[in-house]
Amino acid sequence: MILTNKYCILIEKAMLPAGDYVIGDEIVVERKTTIDFAQSIIDGRLFHQAKKMNEFFDSVLFIVEGNNLYNPGIKIHPNAIKGALASIALRWHTPVLFSNDIEESALILWLITNQHYEIKQELTCRHGYRPKTYRRRQLYILQGLPQVGPKLANKLLDYFGSVEKVFTAAEEELVKVDNLGRKKAQKIRMLIREQRTKYESE
Repeated sequence: MILTNKYCILIEKAMLPAGDYVIGDEIVVERKTTIDFAQSIIDGRLFHQAKKMNEFFDSVLFIVEGNNLYNPGIKIHPNAIKGALASIALRWHTPVLFSNDIEESALILWLITNQHYEIKQELTCRHGYRPKTYRRRQLYILQGLPQVGPKLANKLLDYFGSVEKVFTAAEEELVKVDNLGRKKAQKIRMLIREQRTKYESE
């Protein structure tokens, strides 16, 4: 899929722990054609992918591309497809967006990217933004950690009880938090260690 020419988006190719596209280290998107979506239900990949994406990222999304969802060209009952969509939404709390073709999929990714960075800019702008409640101030601090969005910040604060305990938690303790994977825990610990080293050297 080519996004750069039409939508002026910089795309960096990299090995991802899950999904096809990552936006801002927080949003992961898995793009499937209708036949791939149906095949992933049959071979069990679909739910494994949903689980893995939720382990590594705060926001997870499927894009299903094509206009023949219930007649994808392989043998599968329409009810199996409907059941899979229901399971993704209810069990994994993961939205599924539909596009007619590759161009519409590119448009959806572009819209998500724009909205994400607009919201992030508003939240990270220190001038004019002041969280009013004590908990919101704590969550605001935690969202400064790598790949920690609002949802994960709440989980960290609920699990540890304070910002201090999050900052002093070992990697093995961080991974016990729901949907916080090993790589994300490593990035958090790396940032905290780097900051400490910097201050000590000064």
